[in-house]
Amino acid sequence: MGFRKRLFNRVESDAGFTVKIRAFGGYVEYREGHRVARIPAQPVMGKALINVYADTPITWNLPHGSDPVSETKRKEILNSIVDAMRFLNYPVEII
Repeated sequence: MGFRKRLFNRVESDAGFTVKIRAFGGYVEYREGHRVARIPAQPVMGKALINVYADTPITWNLPHGSDPVSETKRKEILNSIVDAMRFLNYPVEII
């Protein structure tokens, strides 16, 4: 999977999604077509590290909130977020 940096905190993938990193706001925005999800990403106090939690439930923002996110898709989204953050040299881990 290839990435392109769009802004200092935004990455586009050739797989068709965009990740906007707002780690100090406590979240990452994942966009796929017209659907957007806001996923928690927590900076670790006293360390240059951001945690993404493996058990984070994912739902799409309105008006797509009723569209289901399968377990396979949820894991794919979390891994894509971590890959995008690493592409921008963010120290990140899934816990």
